[in-house]
Amino acid sequence: METQTKKGGEKPIKTVRKGAIAASIWKRQGPNGFEYFDFSLSRSWKAKSSGKEGYSPNFFHNNADELSQVVLEAASWIASQQASSQAQVFGATSA
Repeated sequence: METQTKKGGEKPIKTVRKGAIAASIWKRQGPNGFEYFDFSLSRSWKAKSSGKEGYSPNFFHNNADELSQVVLEAASWIASQQASSQAQVFGATSA
């Protein structure tokens, strides 16, 4: 399967996957230059009859555990990046 991309062909900075469920983490920049991370969720699928495969933004009730896991892992990764970024900013200003 091909790596999921957004507009302009940009690729996620990190992908967290549990089974068929994935959280793609994106690095963004606001109009004022502020950089931040967010994530999108997807479910991979493959048709048994045709072999066709792809991604869906829709989920089934039996995806709940994997969804919970990837959301928590993606949020934790983003929080650690922000903490690391803040530590660098505060370390640079106090030096």
